[in-house]
Amino acid sequence: MRFRADGAMIVCPCCRNDTFDKDYRQLNSRGATFFGLDWANRNATILVCQRCTHIAWFMSEPERWDD
Repeated sequence: MRFRADGAMIVCPCCRNDTFDKDYRQLNSRGATFFGLDWANRNATILVCQRCTHIAWFMSEPERWDD
């Protein structure tokens, strides 16, 4: 899939590929983990390059872009 962030096409900075797999990861903090509140941590969207597997992290979800 192809994606845009703030209107700009996302391309891999390593191989210049423009297709990615999307997933989500939790941003753990020491304080929340210490108190057993991991569920309260924020999530980030990650895009994994389908060619070289470079991972790009986004705090705001990129929008899917189809030609």
